[in-house]
Amino acid sequence: MSGTFFRRSLAIAALMVVVAACSSGGYQRGIFQGYVVDATEEEIVSKIGKPVRVDAADPAAPRWYYTKKTFDPDNMNKVDEQTVVVLKKDPKTGQLRGAEVLFL
Repeated sequence: MSGTFFRRSLAIAALMVVVAACSSGGYQRGIFQGYVVDATEEEIVSKIGKPVRVDAADPAAPRWYYTKKTFDPDNMNKVDEQTVVVLKKDPKTGQLRGAEVLFL
């Protein structure tokens, strides 16, 4: 009986760690990347929200900045200070789409 109690306690503790990481950092890196890569601006905003800052110095590749929006599951769920979505024009449609993600 104590072995079952220990396993349940361990499972509950692990779940609490995951929930705490998700609530403080938002999205796991892979999930975030899946939401934004090849997505339109409207799709990104609807799934992730508006960026805190936009750098449009390069109109062909604007960068959207998010603060503490992602966490790294391979590094003890460390929250990324900034996550940058680089958008690029789709040559077929001319629409900006998520091209890459930088975790800083």
